[in-house]
Amino acid sequence: MSEQDVPNSEPAQRAAISVDPLTVCGLALLLMPLLTMWHEQVGHAGTCLATGGQLVATSAFYVDCHSLGAAASRLVSVAGPLADLLGALVAYGIWKRVRGDLARLVWWYVWIDLAFTASGYLLFSGVLGLGDLAPGEEGGLGQLPYPEAIRIGSSLTGGFAYFLIVKLGIATLSQMIGKGPETRKARRTIAHLFYGMVAVAALIASLPNPAGLFITLASAGAANIGGRAGFVSIGYATRPGEARGFVVTRSWPIFALGALATAIFAVVLGPTIKFTK
Repeated sequence: MSEQDVPNSEPAQRAAISVDPLTVCGLALLLMPLLTMWHEQVGHAGTCLATGGQLVATSAFYVDCHSLGAAASRLVSVAGPLADLLGALVAYGIWKRVRGDLARLVWWYVWIDLAFTASGYLLFSGVLGLGDLAPGEEGGLGQLPYPEAIRIGSSLTGGFAYFLIVKLGIATLSQMIGKGPETRKARRTIAHLFYGMVAVAALIASLPNPAGLFITLASAGAANIGGRAGFVSIGYATRPGEARGFVVTRSWPIFALGALATAIFAVVLGPTIKFTK
């Protein structure tokens, strides 16, 4: 009997896939305040000051600005979602170039979270008539002609963009961990656990707000739970194929840093910082 006739008794080696839940929780606790501040303090508050406005107050999930005219007020309102869009594009470019499983996961979270937020504002502002990109008295854009047409266009554009981001999120996550049933646990840990932990962190940070339950429901609820709902679809999107090696080990320093970041965010910005009497 030749060597080729001997059956291989060793099973084919499978790609190692392991994503530690504690590390994912730590990343959620770290990125929620950082990406929220990118939207609120960098986008809205920064544009308020850059356009000569008076920053009245800033909080975990909103900014109060007295702008110099309607045009400046609209620019301040648009600046938050625009900052998310620009940040998502930059982070996506970094994700494509960075190496290392943990680094790739971090930048994947950054770009897709910001992309969900930017497109989510378009979608929900159009559907609900509230938020940064909504026309009317309750919207960030103020009174504009043909508000209903603007809302319909915003809803359709935001919904289509959100759909494309979900598809891209599924594809890019598969580039990292592969496909097939072996990836199911890691996929759900990456998407579902992160989504849930971000929502919990946002809820905690919104509770000290003096505006009360409205801010909790409107900001933590709509923006964080509704706006990031695409993570649910990504977590369930197991496709036929082969898994890839992807390992993110337990990191207590990341979890501790994330817990500290969320705590500081809640204590400092949760109650609202006021700059004028």
